[in-house]
Amino acid sequence: MRVRPSGPRTGSRPLQAWLAAVLVWTLGAAAVFLPLAGTGVQQAQAASGTTVPGPARWDPLTWTNGPLGAVTVSPTSGLGNQVLHVSWSGFTPTVDADFQPVPVVLNPHGNSGFDKVARYPVRVYQCRGEQPKVTDCYGSSLYNADPAKGFLQPFPAPGTTTPEFPSNMVIAATRPDGTGEADIEVWTAQQSQTLGCDPTHKCSLVIEANYGGDSVGAYQATPGDINCEDHSADSDGLFNTASDNVVAVENTGGKRYASGEACAWGNHVVVPLSFGPTPAACAAKNADFSAIGLEMADRAVQQWRTGLCQGSNPLTVQYTSGGGEPQARAAFLRRSGGDVALTSVPDREAPARPYVYAPLANSAISVVHLVDDGESHRQIRRLRLNQRLLAKMLTQSYRLDTGDETDSVKGNPVCLFTDPEFLRLNPGGDNGPTWPGCLAGGTFAATAPVVVGGTTDLVARLTAWIAADPDAAQFLQGAADPWGMHLNTKYLRSSYPGFPVDAFQPQDFSGPKNWKQYEWNPVIGGLGQVLRMTLETRPSCLNPDEVAGQHAKCISQDNGKRALFAIMDAGQAQAMSLPEAELPNPAGGFTTPTIGAMQAAVNDMPLDAATGTQQLPYGDADSAYAKDTKAYPLTMVQYAMVPTQGLPQGKADAVARFLRTVTDPAQGQIYGRQPGQLAVGFAGLTDAQVAAAKAAAGHAAAQDGALPGNRTQPGSGGSGTAGPGPNGGPAGGDGGGNSGTGSGTYVADGPAGSTGGDPAGGAGAGNGAKSGGGSASPTLGASAVGRSAADRAGLARLLLPVVLATGAVLLVGGPAALLLGGTAAGAELRSRTGRIRARLLGRNG
Repeated sequence: MRVRPSGPRTGSRPLQAWLAAVLVWTLGAAAVFLPLAGTGVQQAQAASGTTVPGPARWDPLTWTNGPLGAVTVSPTSGLGNQVLHVSWSGFTPTVDADFQPVPVVLNPHGNSGFDKVARYPVRVYQCRGEQPKVTDCYGSSLYNADPAKGFLQPFPAPGTTTPEFPSNMVIAATRPDGTGEADIEVWTAQQSQTLGCDPTHKCSLVIEANYGGDSVGAYQATPGDINCEDHSADSDGLFNTASDNVVAVENTGGKRYASGEACAWGNHVVVPLSFGPTPAACAAKNADFSAIGLEMADRAVQQWRTGLCQGSNPLTVQYTSGGGEPQARAAFLRRSGGDVALTSVPDREAPARPYVYAPLANSAISVVHLVDDGESHRQIRRLRLNQRLLAKMLTQSYRLDTGDETDSVKGNPVCLFTDPEFLRLNPGGDNGPTWPGCLAGGTFAATAPVVVGGTTDLVARLTAWIAADPDAAQFLQGAADPWGMHLNTKYLRSSYPGFPVDAFQPQDFSGPKNWKQYEWNPVIGGLGQVLRMTLETRPSCLNPDEVAGQHAKCISQDNGKRALFAIMDAGQAQAMSLPEAELPNPAGGFTTPTIGAMQAAVNDMPLDAATGTQQLPYGDADSAYAKDTKAYPLTMVQYAMVPTQGLPQGKADAVARFLRTVTDPAQGQIYGRQPGQLAVGFAGLTDAQVAAAKAAAGHAAAQDGALPGNRTQPGSGGSGTAGPGPNGGPAGGDGGGNSGTGSGTYVADGPAGSTGGDPAGGAGAGNGAKSGGGSASPTLGASAVGRSAADRAGLARLLLPVVLATGAVLLVGGPAALLLGGTAAGAELRSRTGRIRARLLGRNG
């Protein structure tokens, strides 16, 4: 049994080297630790946060404690499911066994497991309560174990410490100057019922610095006794209790206690958190109306729902976002789905029922990247992609490794990071990053993006944008790029329809062990699963090697060795502060989906007269969009398909109230994370869009039978067409349905011909965009948003007297024709008319 002698332990390595190394590396810290290139999106920070004292800094040279450090967390109040930024100063620098700085600490959920190299790492936990024990911290060594036993109990059964998801715990290094930072996703009670964080159940963050100490009783007179003052085992080459690996080490006392984290826990500090309400906090009641579709809008809708259900006059909305937008539109049109459907792509068939489109918000598709520098292992927060590179990534066109001669991808680069086209857009070298190797993260599928399965508007618009680019279109048609890379031959049009598509379908199942079959698997759990896998840095691949008849899922990539891409909505990406790739617009600018870039794109969108909706005009070289360097190319407007006939009045009023509230610049269009505000990742409506939303609310309240865009009801004088009546019968017929009687048409700048609608709906709309904190957006071109079709109302006014006169002629002429005609029906009518006349005159017939 070894017992620590009095005085500092020198150990087998010269501790004096630690101080010298720290001094040298402090001078070079900026070169090693500053972010490479610029930032993509701003990291999760607030104007102010909460700062608390940290643990006393440990000095391994003298075995003494120094001054207290400090920890800052922001934000700490009104929280939802989001990312918080944690920073600290005055901590012991993280080093290896030779006291050289370590920039990254491996997360135990990655390929390599617990980090055995880095000494003095920092863990950050989300915990229940404001005075948590280690058993209250999600993903700790003893989460959900017996709090009364502390560290003197066995390791919990598998799954106990991570009951809902893999741990959201983050582990990070401290720089040579004593500072460090990390971002952590926090969960509400909706994500983690065991944490249960909500407005009435307080939670906290715990920042735990591992400064070593004999937490497993390795060098004590009584084996197993915990002695955190004894640092003999900190870096002894056996127990290394100053490394994160100690968390998995059993106590040496023979009882298999999970005491490895005991000394690190002694250094923990607590920062209380306050959570805001979620839709789960809404009082249980029957929904005022239901909505379906458009998972891209989920974060905005959930934030609006939460605000609407509060207060003395709550409005409850039932919202189901999954299932795909084509299915949601179809269900709405056949009246078998929700009362309202959300969509970004309009239905272009003749309306099967009376409805209009109401713009709710503007958002975008994001291409997210989690890529670490191959040399410094720090995260790279800025990179560029173009349409052809994305076409390559989404058609399995890269090889497995340098020895792979699979026919479908023969001769192609192994991965994106060796593709000359990528390197031309993202040069490395002295002033740029060192891009990771093609097997970064320990997976062969590093650059096959995580994407959603099933049919969605997101995929439809993404692939339409790719296909509209001439270089990408030629590549998808089989032409090699300038460096000789070719399309995966399984995606040639001879066997695949080509882009655009509304669902991703892997086509290649070839290669050694049929590895292409396992390389890329669109996920069926929707955009929420895409986000979850991204946060866990877990590719969508499977292991091609079969074990017990199964192909295991690829596991999470290691911190410092990540090379993961994912495609999701900007709301999800920006809520979690994920870096977004810069993408090109036709004017030559590269942009990310900032508020200003999205609103610039919206201002470039022409108004489709047939539907009253807006989309970017991909491929139109004469459009305003083609000349706008500020526009983000994957911007999309999010619409509600609002019924204008057949709703009970109470439900119609609820739909109208929802639309007026969430599109009000003074309410639902205010940017923020609080209930009722417009969520991050969304851009506010332009003035013209607000006017269109008000018009739609008026039609919903009036139930006036209005139709999308310039479509009109049959017989109203318009050139549009109408579909079946509300109950399935022909419009205007007697097949059991109620014919549409309203003559109103959906006009983006106000309700034309509406009755009893929103009095504000008829106001004219400008075409300016709110600044919303972004850069000023250019004004609209010739096709201004909100401008109605030429002289549409004037034409209706001219035709109305004609229609009335025709009706009067038919009203009189129809019976007259029968009366005067020489038919049996006419004779019978004349006979009955004579008897009625005789009775009225008091005569006998």
